[in-house]
Amino acid sequence: MTTDASRKVPLFGGAISAHLPTRYVDVSDFRPVPDNQEVWTDASVDESVIVEILERVEEGPSDAEGGAAGWFWEDLAAVSECGPNDAHLMSVTRLSSEHLPAMNGRFAAASVAVGTMKMAKGRERGDERVNVVEVTLANIRLPEVGTDLLVTVNRPLVVAPGSSAAATTGAGVIGTGGEGWSALRSILETFSVDDWSLFGYGD
Repeated sequence: MTTDASRKVPLFGGAISAHLPTRYVDVSDFRPVPDNQEVWTDASVDESVIVEILERVEEGPSDAEGGAAGWFWEDLAAVSECGPNDAHLMSVTRLSSEHLPAMNGRFAAASVAVGTMKMAKGRERGDERVNVVEVTLANIRLPEVGTDLLVTVNRPLVVAPGSSAAATTGAGVIGTGGEGWSALRSILETFSVDDWSLFGYGD
């Protein structure tokens, strides 16, 4: 797989930074995005990355086998209204400081979950609009500031003929498994909290 050209991108007003592929554009330039999220996308392949700041979740993630990312992945599937046969969590792996060198060890735990979900884009409904999406989600736990960070890469593997994405990606099989983790891994390698006051905490 060819390595994407990337650039350093300031997130949340520069409090967080990471290198993102130059092909990504800021979704907030053309539609509203929640204040606790940064959303970037490459519409040509319907791929997106979401960086999300959450208040630390105490119950559930800490007990998740393999790492808290699995708990957050399954929670995302529920929020996305995936049925019992529509979401398949394939792996959960703990991450080390080697995966997040720019964090300088300043996190309690980190993990990544990989799986597929059947979902339609936005408010689209109907079986003819349901895509198969590889969802690769990393969780970085920051208990000292009461925060869970999520970095999620969504990349469709199969685009339905009725999906609005088909106009740019084409319908049918458009991706192979593992590309989401390749993209996410490159982002995590440069992911840095540059201003801890973002969390109401003085550095």
